[in-house]
Amino acid sequence: MSRAVQKSAKGETSPSSMIVLLAISLAIGWVWLVAGTHLHEMIVGAAVVAVATLFLLLVHRSQPNAIRLHWKDVAQGWRIPWYMVTDTWVVTLVFFKDLLHLSPAGSYYRVCGFKSSKRDPAVLGRGVLTTIYMTATPNTIALGIDPESSRLLFHQLQRTNLPKMARALGAQP
Repeated sequence: MSRAVQKSAKGETSPSSMIVLLAISLAIGWVWLVAGTHLHEMIVGAAVVAVATLFLLLVHRSQPNAIRLHWKDVAQGWRIPWYMVTDTWVVTLVFFKDLLHLSPAGSYYRVCGFKSSKRDPAVLGRGVLTTIYMTATPNTIALGIDPESSRLLFHQLQRTNLPKMARALGAQP
């Protein structure tokens, strides 16, 4: 069995499939951003997607650390829309409570355990995804992962439970 087939059998993504997925995601994002499919918008969009994809491909090739993403890790992003809705509600409540002087707005720096490694490309990929996914929601900003102490530092306006998405990617409460 070839090496490429072995990697795909383990659920890993090849760089070429990730580039295709990235380009498709950028194209969908462009259509959503401009809210239309007029010819001039699609021409500019195609140029933007091509330049952004080439840029990210160059960055990916020039980085010293290899990052390997598994489809099951990338798929954890399906929870983001729900977290965005619930976190928007949490932040709105914090805002109105602070505005009406019912309780001051919180600011919580939190630390939790995180399975990390400097050498394992799959674990590095999970760390990148955790940082991106947690920062996509309004209440939480992932500040970074310390691989030496296996800790994830993040900030919240309102203290909430650690998201299931982060736990699935390696965070430990």
